[in-house]
Amino acid sequence: MSLTPTFIGDNPQQPGIQAQVYVPDQLIVDARNLVTQPILIGAGNLKRGTVLGQQNTSPVVATATPGNTGNATIGSVSAGSAPLTGVYKATATSATSFAVTDPEGAAVGTATAGSAFTSTGVNFTITAGATPMVAGDSFTITVADAVGTYIACVRTASDGSQNPVAILADDADATAGPVTSGGYLFGEFNAQRVIFDSSWNLAQLVSAARAFGLFLKSTVSANSPANNTAP
Repeated sequence: MSLTPTFIGDNPQQPGIQAQVYVPDQLIVDARNLVTQPILIGAGNLKRGTVLGQQNTSPVVATATPGNTGNATIGSVSAGSAPLTGVYKATATSATSFAVTDPEGAAVGTATAGSAFTSTGVNFTITAGATPMVAGDSFTITVADAVGTYIACVRTASDGSQNPVAILADDADATAGPVTSGGYLFGEFNAQRVIFDSSWNLAQLVSAARAFGLFLKSTVSANSPANNTAP
């Protein structure tokens, strides 16, 4: 490793001083009972204190390929029992028939418009539109590798992240991809300081989090502590 030296000339050095003040954010109620571990944040620009859920299924997103001639739609999309991570493709061979391939290009089966397609990889239903599909029109079905990652806990989610299982210990920006951060998995926390999705109200969150070892105390102020200098 090379070092870049700093050169100091003959001019006299100017004296200086700086000070830093630590102001606790009042998130922690009792530091003696904290349990922490590194966790992988899957999405979002999240702040310390955000209530997190852990995904236990791979999210699947299906889209029509831009430039399709037909306007059929795809819905009822889900992962199969053993999905591969990556992009599945359903390519029209006729107005109502679609050849399905997996992320490695292997044939998975044939989907028919109006009927549910099921496989160990992905499941979906294609619905014909007013303009028929033509050979070469296609849909992409992307399976993300998100099992085990943590995201903001949303009460109405169905991928496992609806369970409040952790609280973010430090700011984490995962807008450009997953990042490693720290999470609190057990402890007592200030309910006035945690950050949670609007799908929850505080009473619901307090009750749900208790089952996962996160105890939210509503009686603790979130104001900065005062400096008591009394003798």
